[in-house]
Amino acid sequence: MVEKARITILDGENKNEFVEAMFNPNEYNMAIAGVFTGENVKDPFFKETKIDDFSVKLIFDTYENHGKNESGTDVRKKTEMFTKLIMPTVEGSENKKPPLCRFSWGNFEYIGVITRIDQKFILFLPNGTPVREELSITFKAVMTKKEYLKMMGLGACRKTWTVKSGDRLDLIASFELKDATLWRKIAEENNIDNPLLFPEKDDIGKKIIIPDRGNFNGR
Repeated sequence: MVEKARITILDGENKNEFVEAMFNPNEYNMAIAGVFTGENVKDPFFKETKIDDFSVKLIFDTYENHGKNESGTDVRKKTEMFTKLIMPTVEGSENKKPPLCRFSWGNFEYIGVITRIDQKFILFLPNGTPVREELSITFKAVMTKKEYLKMMGLGACRKTWTVKSGDRLDLIASFELKDATLWRKIAEENNIDNPLLFPEKDDIGKKIIIPDRGNFNGR
């Protein structure tokens, strides 16, 4: 069974409602931007990574309903919910909150707010009723660090350290994480049962994982 792409509303009065694609997209577009500091462009210093807008095009077609179910012939009835996703959900407020949405397809997820919807009608009945539509949707990212890592698959991109004689976890933590007290995090990540005896003979030459400090919640 082919898994369908879908857009799910994550908050607001329509929370947990979703729209499923009639046809899965052929492509989607996103960009990742590196942010650097420093006045000298010849010696940039990496600061952070930002996720730029995400866009996807979906096709909806109701031509087969013609002559069978006239009330469902107009393709706009299939896509009218999308226009609601860029409407404010809080009445009487100067700062109206758009609903948070998730685009998901297989293992890929993108969480954000919909900032633009472009509708292109490409097939009509003789009376002018549109029955095929290309819907282009643009999202702006709104996600937590954990959600970002999941989307990027960065959990598989881990820094490692090759153990040599004389290494100690506190020294490794000081060098790699700039905080010697984080040696316990390294021990936990690598299932080191006796961290005070590390490294033992069998540890020499092994690669251990250096956890991302950005995932730490305190110590």
